[in-house]
Amino acid sequence: MNDELFSPTIRDQAPPGKRPWRPESIVYPAFFGGPFAAATLGVLNGRRLALPTPQLLAIAGAGVAGFGARLVAGAFVESDSGVRLSGTVSGILVWLVVLLLQRRAFRVAMLRGVEPASLIRPGLFAAIGCGLLEGALILGLVR
Repeated sequence: MNDELFSPTIRDQAPPGKRPWRPESIVYPAFFGGPFAAATLGVLNGRRLALPTPQLLAIAGAGVAGFGARLVAGAFVESDSGVRLSGTVSGILVWLVVLLLQRRAFRVAMLRGVEPASLIRPGLFAAIGCGLLEGALILGLVR
């Protein structure tokens, strides 16, 4: 039968070049590293999942907007703990954008038999590197 009703929904395709990370796991670098860490890992994982360019740009834009919110908080909040809290909150909000845009593509990859890659080393590098970069930019621009 050549009816579309009986055609498989998930087609057999070659898995992407690199195995994707679990979008849920990006929450840890987002929590500790802020919006740049979440956006960086989100864009890299989006490329691994072969997301379209508008979705990758949306993730990058959310990271820039999250850093802008953290910068504004740094300008108006006197305490360092408020600036750190704004980094955590904005990182989690960027992670929610990543999760929203990548959950379906990751599920499809899992149904195709692709095993997720480990995020431990890249997550640590992103959290430390992007956290230090954001801190230096806030110190240089605001304080």
